[in-house]
Amino acid sequence: MTEQESNIIKTQDENGEIHSFELIDIINVDNQDYGLLIYVNEDAPAAKEDDDEEELVIMKLNQEDGQYTFEMIEDDDEFNKVIEALEEEAEEEEE
Repeated sequence: MTEQESNIIKTQDENGEIHSFELIDIINVDNQDYGLLIYVNEDAPAAKEDDDEEELVIMKLNQEDGQYTFEMIEDDDEFNKVIEALEEEAEEEEE
């Protein structure tokens, strides 16, 4: 298994459909981990560098009984906190 394959996360939506994401980073905000994921369309041919921007998805990362699960962030305030933390981190990296 390559390193890229090991970062592929499969999730099931409320309609029972399976979606694949690549885990690109984990950020911790207020002692809660959030996964930064990019949607992977496994049916499409390999992406070209000049394609449209990739779709970034942020999901809450939970650990229960040694298993990790991802869930959507339902609370707008919580989502906004994570976005602010990401923006601050990006600004720090630019300096």
